[in-house]
Amino acid sequence: MDAEHFYEEEISITAALLAQDDGADVSAVVQTHLSVLMELRRRARAKRIARLRPYCGSSVGRRANKRRNFAAGLQAILRVYFGVGGAPPVYDERDFETRFRVPPAVFRRVYVAVKDEPLLKRRINAPGKLQANPLQKVAAAFCVIAYGEAADREDDYVRLSRMVIAKSIKLLVEFIVECWGRTYLRRPNQEDLDAIMERNKEGGVPGCIGSLGCCHWEWHQCPTGMAGAYQSRKGKRRIVLKAVCDEDLLIWHLFVSATGRLNDINLMHESPLYLEVTGCRWPPRNKSFTINGRTCTLRYYLVDGIYPRFAFLISPHSKPSTEEQMTLNRLHEEIRKDVERLFGVLVKRFHISLHPERYRSVSQLVTTYKAICILHNMCVERRRTSVLSRLRRVEGGAGGNSAGVGGNAGGASGGGDGQSGGARVVGAAAAWGPAPGGGAADGAGGVADAMGNIGVAVNAPPVVHPAPHPPAAGTAANLDVWAETQNSAECERLRVDLTAEIFRDRGNMLSPYIG
Repeated sequence: MDAEHFYEEEISITAALLAQDDGADVSAVVQTHLSVLMELRRRARAKRIARLRPYCGSSVGRRANKRRNFAAGLQAILRVYFGVGGAPPVYDERDFETRFRVPPAVFRRVYVAVKDEPLLKRRINAPGKLQANPLQKVAAAFCVIAYGEAADREDDYVRLSRMVIAKSIKLLVEFIVECWGRTYLRRPNQEDLDAIMERNKEGGVPGCIGSLGCCHWEWHQCPTGMAGAYQSRKGKRRIVLKAVCDEDLLIWHLFVSATGRLNDINLMHESPLYLEVTGCRWPPRNKSFTINGRTCTLRYYLVDGIYPRFAFLISPHSKPSTEEQMTLNRLHEEIRKDVERLFGVLVKRFHISLHPERYRSVSQLVTTYKAICILHNMCVERRRTSVLSRLRRVEGGAGGNSAGVGGNAGGASGGGDGQSGGARVVGAAAAWGPAPGGGAADGAGGVADAMGNIGVAVNAPPVVHPAPHPPAAGTAANLDVWAETQNSAECERLRVDLTAEIFRDRGNMLSPYIG
């Protein structure tokens, strides 16, 4: 009653002062009135919080914990996928990859790196009973990432609650991004660029360093306050993704979190790739290439027709009228389809990308998508040497020694299996003590023995390439580079030269695509 009386008195005073024609007094009264309203709101909120029932732990009438039998869940995973007591597992490596969407070696690499995290360690609860094994939490997280299902769907198999699985997923994706993000989501180094350009030169597009494309990710759970920024012209709330990949679908550039109001045209102006190219920081111009007898140093990406006419973006002819232009468009389409395949492969491999509506924050969306891209690059690196195009090049003596993600040769299966590419410190202390034997205490059958039977994956060293400084000439050189990259005449000239080059050697260039 006192608060309401005080509020009514303030309202009457404010109305009386507002009736006077004095600007300074009106401003002061409005400011005071707003301050009073905020104070009343703060007091009301404090009273509501004080009325909430405090947490009292275990007591009579509270719902009891479910008897999930963690040992049975661990035993089921070991028996089915890894084998117990010398018996072979029920499912082989192919079935393992079908269910978890990653090869067993990649799964083992992630498990060994993350198992000592505080949330995943096997612990002892207050009554002195062992809790869930880290293998159960990692397996449940991979199942949710692979199938995109709700967290509680795996409860009956791994014997974990929905909350534990949800926290495990969040920890796993954050750990993957922090530990391997700088290794698997980086720009190609000089060795990688040489390998990419050599392969593209054999394919008919000298000077090309990848295919660039965009994808729109619909976000159903976008907060109403952010709808104006993320709503497209079609009324859908979306997040725009931009990626660059090579022939093996290896991701070399990823830009996530662009608002849905952007399209492929104005998205380019906000992309870090555009800022690096126009700032003379990327790509390096230390090597030249020849197209139709003309020497060039600015390397380019293949894009579709909607992108701006920049000197480092080559698009097909919008209205081909000659045989030369149709030949370029055909080869351009055959090579650039790699980036379109990439988005389809990510969706088919990791179904969690089909359900962005479960997240209400942009940061969690970005982290999840980066994590699945890193896992995708790990899988590609694992099997790069078995790609059909690479086998044909090796048989024909055209190479086959392209560098992998971390600088290793073409995804060889040897090497160690430690953590790579990150400053994350694993094995931090936790609130409760770990189980006897450490964070990876073996359950039935022995988790360590089961993991030891899996072949190790390639261990790419942490390769970090900081952006080089601008040219020594300063602002004038940056302006010259910016003008060169924005030159539409240079873009058209390069496309004309590329058209003539491809048409002259069309027999050899189109033979891999027309059979």
